[in-house]
Amino acid sequence: MSFKIYYTHNLQTKLPSTKRDELLLLKINKSNFEESVPLIEKSIDLFNSEISWEDMWDVHDADVRVSQNQILYLLLENQQPIGHVWYDSYYLYNAYVSKDREDGDSVWFIQETMWDMKNTTNIKYIKLYVDSWNERAIRFWEKLEFIKN
Repeated sequence: MSFKIYYTHNLQTKLPSTKRDELLLLKINKSNFEESVPLIEKSIDLFNSEISWEDMWDVHDADVRVSQNQILYLLLENQQPIGHVWYDSYYLYNAYVSKDREDGDSVWFIQETMWDMKNTTNIKYIKLYVDSWNERAIRFWEKLEFIKN
């Protein structure tokens, strides 16, 4: 039996992380959605090639989400997507980074998106949940100093 574990990060402490030169963060909202569709499609395709999940979002869902002022961040390596994460205000969801990433890429990516959200939307905390069976994700969020609610 699986249940949801809820976490909060108060955005007070940012862990040291290293950005590789090949990495770039792309923030997608209503204003740049259309021009970003090819990269969004590549990120979706990469996810689907690595993970089988029946609730995976698609480009139409992404269009609806950005029209509701949600923000999508893509992690690019040499201009190609290797990860993504969504924010609906203070709520972080659908985080993914490819299994082909290098050590530290996920920590850098997620923290950069969290602090960008803090600085551009003035949120004071980030919330998320993880399914209890997902031990790898639990370890990751706790490594980033998310606290169980």
